Amino acid sequence: MEPAPPVSAHTLEPDDQARADFYALLARLYSAAPDAALLAATAAGPEVAAEGHDSRGAGFAGAWRELAATSAAAVAERVAEEYQELFVGVGRSEVSLYGSYYVKASSGKQLLVGVREALARLGLERQSGATMSEDHLAAVFETMRVLITRGGQQAATLQHQREFFSDNIEPWVFACCAAITAKTVANYYARVAQFTESFMVLERDAFAME
Repeated sequence: MEPAPPVSAHTLEPDDQARADFYALLARLYSAAPDAALLAATAAGPEVAAEGHDSRGAGFAGAWRELAATSAAAVAERVAEEYQELFVGVGRSEVSLYGSYYVKASSGKQLLVGVREALARLGLERQSGATMSEDHLAAVFETMRVLITRGGQQAATLQHQREFFSDNIEPWVFACCAAITAKTVANYYARVAQFTESFMVLERDAFAME
């Protein structure tokens, strides 16, 4: 997603910067298989503390450690083969990363249409040369990163984040993660999906408390 110029620059709080970084990493992992450099960077990522959190926070920290450890042991070429088999395939992929696959049309409007309408309201547009549609998991995660990091009034930005998440990610992301982990071919991406699910639980519950 390509953002409109920010209204004003602002410094992110550490928690929001961490959220933006996690969204950026997941957007990258779901858009294409990681290369050796990204695997190494993920393996060397900072420790996530579970202090001050309940069991959900502990689960998130544990999922991050598992992803880091799996990244350290992974071979880029094998992960690329796994990504190809899971999400690209020949004729049909094992798992769809498009929200419209999981969310049935209601009131005659498909999820993709809703995502596009939301992006238009937010002043965002599809990047030129993009090959995936706007309801791809990588695309909606990148949109969340943009919403967290863009300038403007913080209260309005938080509301935009909540609305986009609840309308365009929450209805299907857990089903997508479950579909990934259910596939025997999923090794590295099983860990990615588990981390995604634990992160989404924290996001969902945090938005509910705001």
